[in-house]
Amino acid sequence: MKPEVQELVKQLDLSLEGLIKVYRHLLTVVRKERELLVAAKLEDLTENNRVKEMTLLKVRELEETRIKVAKELAKQEGLDVERTRLLDFARHFDSSPIGERFRKLHSVLDLLIKRVREHNQYNEVLVTSALDTMTGAIGHLRDNLGGGKTYKKSGAVKSGTAESGQLVSKEA
Repeated sequence: MKPEVQELVKQLDLSLEGLIKVYRHLLTVVRKERELLVAAKLEDLTENNRVKEMTLLKVRELEETRIKVAKELAKQEGLDVERTRLLDFARHFDSSPIGERFRKLHSVLDLLIKRVREHNQYNEVLVTSALDTMTGAIGHLRDNLGGGKTYKKSGAVKSGTAESGQLVSKEA
């Protein structure tokens, strides 16, 4: 194997290891977010969301680096630069320990991403449910505190006794 290829393989390996570390941290953050949503600790949730955003920015940065290195490695090895994936590299380097290493890294990343996605979807359900409950409660308060309207769409005066908020009542 050429020294340039060995260096690119090493860089790709380090990039993937970095991604795994960041995704593990992201999984911890998403799990903590779930706990904070259930406990309704808004200040802690705000801080957790800030950490989550910073972690996602780090993922994007590492992902850009990984893509750059992977494209260069694919070019050096004569593979399709745009379509080569990690498992393709694993198959390409199958006769060496590099292939097995890439397979392991792929399975770890795949599992971490799947878990992050599952937790994030569950958290989204919690947030949506909380927002629906709050919207319903606010609507209920608005309906109860607002009273009835004085005039209907027809412009006629409502009959009946005057209620809170009504300026005009019709007397018989």
